[in-house]
Amino acid sequence: MTIEPEEKGSCDGWVKHVVAPLSAQARNWGAGRVGFSRSEDENSPSLNMNVVAPADVVDRVWDFANALALRSGPTLGSVKLAQTQTKAFTPPWAGPVPRQLEPLVAKYGGIQGMELAGEIAEVSSDLAIWAVGRFPGSNMRSPLAALLLFDTCHSMMRGPRSAVWADRRTVSWTYYWDTHLRSCTASYGLRSEHARQMLKDQLAPRIVPAHRIMAALASEPSVDVWRKRWVRAVDQYLYGAYKARVSRSAQQMSMTQGRHLLNRLGISVRDEAALGLYARAWSKELEDDLARKDAPRQ
Repeated sequence: MTIEPEEKGSCDGWVKHVVAPLSAQARNWGAGRVGFSRSEDENSPSLNMNVVAPADVVDRVWDFANALALRSGPTLGSVKLAQTQTKAFTPPWAGPVPRQLEPLVAKYGGIQGMELAGEIAEVSSDLAIWAVGRFPGSNMRSPLAALLLFDTCHSMMRGPRSAVWADRRTVSWTYYWDTHLRSCTASYGLRSEHARQMLKDQLAPRIVPAHRIMAALASEPSVDVWRKRWVRAVDQYLYGAYKARVSRSAQQMSMTQGRHLLNRLGISVRDEAALGLYARAWSKELEDDLARKDAPRQ
């Protein structure tokens, strides 16, 4: 399902007033999996919602979506809803892959890779729905996004099951974040190297203030709960990929899921580049140190 708002700045509102209740209700009706993503086109913002469910549940979800859109229209403006149905492709995955799913199968390294990506996408979507409701505006979600980028990389390298797959520990911290920055600035083309250096120079004096905000946010119990849930999801995702012999590297899968999460939070790829620099300079030791300094004295 595609949700195309008329107002460019209203996507957060549609996440709160349509995607959130629709996700909860779809699960109550028996949907197997629910998730959403945002369009990367800033000039034509939209939301894409995916529901894996029997046909009768899909019909109920569609009717409910239209009712929610009608109710939210006076507040959020006009919206266009469009529905696309794809035949389910489930284990044991016999027969040809449906044409609509071929790009996803290629992207995630096979059928099982796509299934595993769907599982972590559901956690990612739930996290984003919570964050949109808790922190209005993408700027307010940026410190959380930096923490989650850190958590994604740290879980890959030091998660409970990281020792099982050597690929998760052979990548250095420096190489991971250098690669992350290059991927975030690839759209600059021939100017990408210059753009990366400018960004580093501009953000160098902002890292310490940003870390203080991140530390304050990390101390919130609800943030801690969701960060831990995300860390577990990343660790489980990579462990499942290793067991299934998915043909993608641990770093590639981790960076992809981190980017998808920030997309759901409403943060552009270029903004992710800056947040990655904050995450790169973060550490568990720094987090603990800042928490001790900010703790009230007895």
